[in-house]
Amino acid sequence: MNTETRRDGFVLVDKPEGWSSFDAVRWVRKALKGAKVGHAGTLDPFATGLLILLVGKATRLMRYLEDYRKSYTGVMRLGIRTDTCDLTGTVIEEKSSDIVSSMPKSTIADALSSWIGEVEQVPPKYSAVKIEGEPAYRLARRGEAPELDARDITIHELTMDDYTPPDVTFSAVVGTGTYLRALARDVGEQLGLGGHLRELRRTGIGPFDVKDAFPLAQPEGEGYVREWIRPMTELLSKDLQIEVTPAQAKHLKHGNELRLPAQAVRHAAEFSHVGVVCRDDLVAVGRLVVVGTEGLFQPRTVLSSQTGEEG
Repeated sequence: MNTETRRDGFVLVDKPEGWSSFDAVRWVRKALKGAKVGHAGTLDPFATGLLILLVGKATRLMRYLEDYRKSYTGVMRLGIRTDTCDLTGTVIEEKSSDIVSSMPKSTIADALSSWIGEVEQVPPKYSAVKIEGEPAYRLARRGEAPELDARDITIHELTMDDYTPPDVTFSAVVGTGTYLRALARDVGEQLGLGGHLRELRRTGIGPFDVKDAFPLAQPEGEGYVREWIRPMTELLSKDLQIEVTPAQAKHLKHGNELRLPAQAVRHAAEFSHVGVVCRDDLVAVGRLVVVGTEGLFQPRTVLSSQTGEEG
C-alpha cells in the first residue's frame, strides 16, 4: 500500500455500542494525526457495526455512497412503545406479557413481509430530520411535537430469524433514508402491540462487509489504523470505472469533459456515477453520456492527484 493510498482513502470500522458516529470519526482522526476524516452514514450510539470513514480527499466522495444498500440484523421488542422508538427512550405504553406471547409467529412474519418494497415511513420524532432548518430531535427535547412528513423508502429484504416473546430477531436490507427504529415502531403498531428497537447491528454497506472492518474497540489499534486505509478506487465498482491515460487525467483535472471511444466505457452505465482511474488513482467522479460511438464523461468531483499532474 503506497503513501498516497494511505493519505487519501477510506477505512471500514466496526463501531462498538455506546460510541456515536462522531466518536468513531474523532478516534480515527486522532490516530491519523489530525487527518481530515468524515463518515458516510451514521449509526445511533446504541447500535454497532459497519461505518465507512472517508480520509483526506475521499471525504469529497460522500454523496456517491448514498445509494448503497445497507444490511442489518436486529431485535424488535414487542409490547413496549418508547418516545424514541428504541431502548434509550422513555416507555410511553406497555402491554401485558400474556398478550404479547399469544401473538402467533406467522402473524409477525406476515407483518414483516408486508413492509418489503417501496413503502412510506414517518421518521422518528427524535431524528436528525430538519423542520424549518432545525433538527426534529431538538424540538422533541423541548417538549414540542414535531410534525414529520412520510417519506418514500425501499426495504429490499426483511425476514424474521427468531421469535422468543417479546423479542423478534430480524435481518434487513434497506435503501437510503430508512429508519429501523421507525420500522420497529410501525410493525408493533400494525400488530396492535406497540414495539421498539432493542438491538441493531449494521453488517454491510453496498459491497462492504463488517467482517472486513477495523475493530474500534481495540485500544491498541491506534498505532496501526493507517494500515487499514483502502484506496479510493475501491469505493466504486469496477464496472463503473474507466481507465484513462495520464494526459487525459491532466485534462480532466481542470474540470474539462472527456470524450472516449464507446469501447472504453462499454461496462459503465449511462447517467450513473462513474469514476475515472489512471494508474490505480481515482482522478474524478462524474456522469457518463453515450452518444453514438462515443462516450462523454462529465466530471462532477475532480480529485487533484499526482497522476493528474503528469503529461
